Amino acid sequence: MKKLNDLKNVGIFFDASSEKCRKGVKAFIKELNTLHINTWAVGFFNMPGTGENLISDKKLYFASLKDFSFFFLPKSPELKEFVERDLDALFVYSADDAFPATAMIKLSKAKLKVGLTGRFDNGLDLTFELPVQEPEQLTEQIKRYL
Repeated sequence: MKKLNDLKNVGIFFDASSEKCRKGVKAFIKELNTLHINTWAVGFFNMPGTGENLISDKKLYFASLKDFSFFFLPKSPELKEFVERDLDALFVYSADDAFPATAMIKLSKAKLKVGLTGRFDNGLDLTFELPVQEPEQLTEQIKRYL
């Protein structure tokens, strides 16, 4: 395990349907960037479309069910690149362990996967049990323990 300051490349997978989660993750990405940590993020909507007018770029991609194959494996080039990327850590801000999300996390080549306890069929290496599953609380735990 590495300290947060020692990480060079970080991925973040989050529940994009929650505006609070989107804002919390974007704030954490800014913090990581000030520490000179490269970040890539995928915001996931567990529905066929995003439902909102969100703009993706090379570092932040918004995905929905249309970005997955019939078997819920990543089919868009952005998602394929995300799971193939050699990451020091993957931070998972999602309480919804839908099969596409689970597939993304399990397929990721990240060396360390961090998220909430009881999610993603034990696909995470370090988990936190939080009384209230707010993005700010998970960020606080990540900063405290890494």
